[in-house]
Amino acid sequence: MDYERDIAFFCRLMQKYGIQTLRFDPQKAAELDAGLRHSLGLVLDEDVLKILKDNTLYFVQDVFLCRYNVFKLPGKSEALVIGPYLTQDVSEYQLMSILEKNNLPMSLLPVLIKQTQTLMHIMASDAMLLGLINTLGEGIWGSMDAFRIEHVQSRKLGEYIREADREQIEKGVEMANIEIMEARYEGERKLMHAVSHGMLHQAQMIMSHISDAVLEQRTADPLRNAKNYGIVCNTLLRKAVEEGGVHPLHIDKLSDTLARQLEKQQTIEEVMGMYGKMVHKYCLLVKNHSMHGYSQLVQRVILRVEADLTADLSLAAHAQHLNVNASYLSTLFKKEMGVTLTEYVNRQRVEHGIFLLNATDLLIQTIAQYCGMPDVNYFTKTFKKVTGKTPSEYRNGVLQRS
Repeated sequence: MDYERDIAFFCRLMQKYGIQTLRFDPQKAAELDAGLRHSLGLVLDEDVLKILKDNTLYFVQDVFLCRYNVFKLPGKSEALVIGPYLTQDVSEYQLMSILEKNNLPMSLLPVLIKQTQTLMHIMASDAMLLGLINTLGEGIWGSMDAFRIEHVQSRKLGEYIREADREQIEKGVEMANIEIMEARYEGERKLMHAVSHGMLHQAQMIMSHISDAVLEQRTADPLRNAKNYGIVCNTLLRKAVEEGGVHPLHIDKLSDTLARQLEKQQTIEEVMGMYGKMVHKYCLLVKNHSMHGYSQLVQRVILRVEADLTADLSLAAHAQHLNVNASYLSTLFKKEMGVTLTEYVNRQRVEHGIFLLNATDLLIQTIAQYCGMPDVNYFTKTFKKVTGKTPSEYRNGVLQRS
């Protein structure tokens, strides 16, 4: 039976959810390096691994409440282990009680806390994972009736830790923590690259993968912990868009707004929702305000326009401010931007007018002044040239839609 593609697809899917999978020979479980066993969460009983039955899907929970799924691959000497993952929060007090019950040293507590924090929590999608695993079983064995499910409680972890080389275990966990740290930095590097190029979909995918995996419990308050990571994300994304060619004029305003909104959130779910919002906002900032590829002179013109639409933004005024020849500036701007300076300024003013028509009930004459066109007739003429509608027609359309 050819099921390799099903297995490969399932393992990739689990990776996207932050749940690891491993294929290995269960008869050689004892030969696995102790540090590797612990870092991967392979603390299943060796006796269980050696007597895996055919056509049986095992659901295993160890004494630390970590869950695994394991089964023999039909026609092969290998088994597939899925996990570990958590379907509930495990408190520090629970871990202390487990260590005491299993007569284990409290020196392992920091290691266990760290390990627990890095595991994927799927409390909200436990049923979904069960459905995925059952679907995989159906694909491998042919039908739901062709395999059985067996629940196992792994109880030998305490004996394993007591008998194993403690130094080797701690070394293995240390290496695992280093790998987790490296993975976090690599994820953040990829996120910054995607945001700096305005690649919204890719950035959102990366953010969804790393947000659950890197939320270390640095404080006793989970909400404060989530907000602290939000502050870190805001800083990373701010640096990313700066690399993407966005001027600090725009970055600082958005960064400050997002920081204030972050602190106002009342639940962890709301804070987590802010992560995606931050990525979206910063990607749009790159798309709308990146000046990569423009000469220094044209960048300075764009900044003057975006800084104050009510200023004198004529070609002559820009040339005088920048101390350059007006004809040269006009030619350079048209070459790099594809439009004349006047057309660019008018478009920016009209776009600001559209924003004010949507967001306020200000008089059109007042909006014209805020857009740097005190002559309302000229504003109306320019607005219609760009949008095909007068400001009044545009506002009426907005009111009708609402």
